[in-house]
Amino acid sequence: MLLSRLVPCTFIHHFVSRIIKINNNNNMILYCWYILASAMFLYYYLGILGFLCILLQPVFLHILTCMCTKNIAWCIHVFCLFIIHVLKTPDGTFQSWLRFSDEEHFILTLTMCWIHLRIISHNMDNIDEQLSGINKFIQRLAYCLYLPTLFLGPLILYHEFVESVNQPYQYWNYRKLQTFALNFIRYMFWIYFTEFLLHFLYINAIQYHPQVVQDLNSWALYGLGYCMGQFFLNKYVVVYGICGTLCELDDIKAPPKPKCIGRIHLYSDMWKHFDRGFYTFLVRYIYLPIQKSHVCFGKLFASFLCFSFVLIWHGIQMNIFIWTLLNFIGVVIESVGVSIGKSTQYRKIQNMYLSTMNTRRFHCILASPLLAMSAISNFYFFGGQEIGNIFVHNILYGSWKVLFVLLSFLYCCCQLSVHIKNWELQRVKG
Repeated sequence: MLLSRLVPCTFIHHFVSRIIKINNNNNMILYCWYILASAMFLYYYLGILGFLCILLQPVFLHILTCMCTKNIAWCIHVFCLFIIHVLKTPDGTFQSWLRFSDEEHFILTLTMCWIHLRIISHNMDNIDEQLSGINKFIQRLAYCLYLPTLFLGPLILYHEFVESVNQPYQYWNYRKLQTFALNFIRYMFWIYFTEFLLHFLYINAIQYHPQVVQDLNSWALYGLGYCMGQFFLNKYVVVYGICGTLCELDDIKAPPKPKCIGRIHLYSDMWKHFDRGFYTFLVRYIYLPIQKSHVCFGKLFASFLCFSFVLIWHGIQMNIFIWTLLNFIGVVIESVGVSIGKSTQYRKIQNMYLSTMNTRRFHCILASPLLAMSAISNFYFFGGQEIGNIFVHNILYGSWKVLFVLLSFLYCCCQLSVHIKNWELQRVKG
């Protein structure tokens, strides 16, 4: 297991980092250590060929984009993502050439995908300063290869990473170590708790047996769908939680861990609060620049390009395409609904006929089918095209009574989500 090897090595990484920070104010030495620590672990875990593949990626792209405009740089990055997608092919030429096992090949290509996001981040943040000297290059390479987030994320944007490193040194105190220990124990508990449950609930394995899923009754099928989402959330909470906690120990500010999917009912909130680093990346480097440069349909076109990038980065497969397409449609429907809700005419009708509570109920009724579509899109992502098709078929051709009960449960989920969201807003204001 990658985490079991990564975490002990990360403690060594932090120990040496502390010594450097205490005895030297020169961040260049710290950046060099970040590169060296990651290089040693890559050599230990993936061997010399795996290490060279990962090291050459940021070096090659830095040379390739050092004198490009932003648009040309984006074209190069998208083209390279297509190449990485080809390299992902199981038992393909790339894996055969490296003589890697399936696990090593998966970890290598996954790491290349994460590194590519970081390359885009520092490239877009410094598009006019690509030829700024060896120190800047070392800084960018250290950012791309930073060990706690190298393999599994979460994504820390380049300017946030540099700002964290440049902060004045803070000594470890009892409170900081206590928080780290409690968080680490907490995430380790969720690892073993999830592992324990997987001995009884075959959530990951059942997707390879679609006939079993097809034979489930509606209660069991929708219960399976909910468990698929919760187990997927657990994986991200554990991975992002442990890696984020390790970053905080090194005074690097990492994005918060995902919020529970059981308390989110809107597409926009799901994207905003699940993988927050990736969401910030999309907004900063794609959505806002496109929206500003296109007056007509700027938001729509920007959203389309964001989801196109999501598709390319995750891998161009039919189930990923359906997932991104349904998410794009859901976000568009939600945006249209928000625009209508803000209109003067709608507000007059709402204030005339509906109380505050009835307005909330009406909005939750409208959001329930959208939440169903959101869940189905995720089933395509979690389980593949065949599993997703089973859920769609059950919705379209199943009993209307079952559908009514399902939408009633989803309505309650929407009410709970709205209540928690309002409570959080009041808490922030208070």
